Amino acid sequence: MSGTQAITNALKGLLRKSGITYAQAAEALDLSEASIKRLFAEQSFTLQRIEALTKLAGAELTDLVRMSDDQQERFDELSAEVEQELANNPQLLLCAICVINRYRFSEVLEMYRFEEHDLQRLFVRLDRLNIIELLEDNRYRMRLARGFHWRAGGAIESYFVNSIFSSFFDKKLIRDKSHFRFAWGTVTPDTAQRFRDRLRVLYEEFNEAAERDSRLPLDQRNGSGLMLAFRSDWEPQEFSAMRNS
Repeated sequence: MSGTQAITNALKGLLRKSGITYAQAAEALDLSEASIKRLFAEQSFTLQRIEALTKLAGAELTDLVRMSDDQQERFDELSAEVEQELANNPQLLLCAICVINRYRFSEVLEMYRFEEHDLQRLFVRLDRLNIIELLEDNRYRMRLARGFHWRAGGAIESYFVNSIFSSFFDKKLIRDKSHFRFAWGTVTPDTAQRFRDRLRVLYEEFNEAAERDSRLPLDQRNGSGLMLAFRSDWEPQEFSAMRNS
């Protein structure tokens, strides 16, 4: 589905949800009802008319864009080859993570040491990898689903485990800025499954919260990491070494 088609469909759905008829839309734009129907059929609305009908429905243009985004084809995960390319290029991976967190092009420039033309080149590459759809003026539309996740055991997970794990669990950072708890015990398989389910819910809640907060100005947000782990077949190596064979 093209971006124009998605916007038109989202606008039609917004008007229907708000109880606004074609006749009312036509009156708001000073057009005939037939003209309104033709605009929808041909998907030929100008930005000014889209904005006027969006306001008529009591919404903002940003709401309409989000609705149209929901109609676009989305990817839950990337291919192994794309993940490997990202893992091999830290600058490209950083840009990918920035757009996943909805950073604007200008915000990436402000926060990180990129020349503008180099950052544009990286955004073009993200477009070709189907991570974003690059629009005019360095704007973009995400092609990743809200439930997007890195491949289990894939190149990006390996990158984070090998390159970031030790710094994430730095003792000073844990003590000063994070919440860290560790527990070990023995539980039944049913209890273990219950905890795995709760961890999945918490993971989804974190992603949903990050999606909501991405609409706020960058200076109101902090980079945050959530690491979840549960093993039902584990005990410290020092303990297992003392088991009776």
